[in-house]
Amino acid sequence: MVAVDDRGIPLAMEGTPQRIVSLVPSLTETLVDLGAEDRIVGLTKFCVRPDHLRRERTRIGGTKGVNLAAIMDLKPDLVLANLEENEAQDVMALEIAGIPCWVCDVRSVERAFQLLADLGHLVGCAQAGEDMAQKVRSRWTSGRASFSPPFEKVAYAVWRDPWMWAGTDAYIQDVLRWWGWSPWPDSPRYPECDIEEVVASGVEGVLLPSEPFPFKEAHLEECAGLPARLVDGEMFSWYGSRMMQVPAYLTGVDFEK
Repeated sequence: MVAVDDRGIPLAMEGTPQRIVSLVPSLTETLVDLGAEDRIVGLTKFCVRPDHLRRERTRIGGTKGVNLAAIMDLKPDLVLANLEENEAQDVMALEIAGIPCWVCDVRSVERAFQLLADLGHLVGCAQAGEDMAQKVRSRWTSGRASFSPPFEKVAYAVWRDPWMWAGTDAYIQDVLRWWGWSPWPDSPRYPECDIEEVVASGVEGVLLPSEPFPFKEAHLEECAGLPARLVDGEMFSWYGSRMMQVPAYLTGVDFEK
């Protein structure tokens, strides 16, 4: 079996992978929902869904600075990684050791849809992956028709002290665009901009997510009078099976509070 990841690198595997290590929390959850839970042997400490896996599988550290020795001891025949979330040198070390690594790079909603099918094929759950991709696309398409953003031009914070924001090439911004927002800033990556700069940009509202920085009620007052809302960060940043829950979440949130 030969698969090509988002780096354009082909990896050859002898049959369906039976020992999988996931370095990506959203993909860990997706493996379970695809029906491959019994083949997950290792995961990160941030792989919190489903919660019981952290107690039943080997934890190999965080998404960055993973415990390479622990991974190699597990003798995986597949490691799932992400170009942005994981360190390139860690992936390279695993590949040098002969462990196949499939690295995804999800920057758009369309890629996230396709990822569900691709991952299903990769782990021997092809039909489940195809079905999930079709169902997610359908739910998002119908949900968008009934959703009206509370404000159009929006800034999505990813960190505080310093304040950092989701940029143009972040998956988060494409999610915002899909659901009808006009996201700011118009620059790539995760630029540092203070609140005064955000206000001067003409942003109409700010979204403060639960992760990666755990924004709380107290931080709403730091947005210099801009309408600010606390949101579930997983709904905007987790590609994978968690996307199934996004339409119901967005249409059920009272953004006026």
